[in-house]
Amino acid sequence: MIRRKVLTAAASGADCRREIRFRLNKREKLRFKSQFDQIRRDGIKGVAPGMVVVVAPSPENKLECGVICSKKYSLLAVIRNRARRLVWESFRMLKPDLSPCRILVIPRRKMMNYNRMQVTMELAAILKERQVTTGTNSPQLPE
Repeated sequence: MIRRKVLTAAASGADCRREIRFRLNKREKLRFKSQFDQIRRDGIKGVAPGMVVVVAPSPENKLECGVICSKKYSLLAVIRNRARRLVWESFRMLKPDLSPCRILVIPRRKMMNYNRMQVTMELAAILKERQVTTGTNSPQLPE
C-alpha cells in the first residue's frame, strides 16, 4: 500500500492539509513525435556531462517531461531502461518545485556510471540554470 506524505499547517487558526504529490502520472509524460519536435524547435538547451536537457514553454500550461534514450546510448535495452528509470525518478522527485513547461532529457553515455542522486543533482542544476525551478524544496547543490 502506498502512503502519501501529508503536511499539516495551521492557517488562520484552522487546520488545513496540503499534499505533496510525488506521483508520476501518464498525463505528465510526452508521447507524440509532434510534442518532441516542438520542444526541439522552440526549446532552450542545457548541457551537462551526463545529459542534455531541452526546456520549452508549455502551450497547455502543464508540466510535462519526455526522455529520449536511443541505441546510440547503448545497444543493451537493460542499460537504456536504467537510464530512463533514473531520469524519470529524478523528474518525479523534482516535480513539486518545477514551473509548468515541457522538458526533454537525453541521457549521455557518462550517465551509465551515475547513481540516482547524481542524476537528480545534475538535472536540478540544469533546470535551475534554465530558471525552471521555484527553488522551495529543491535539493542542495554543491558549490
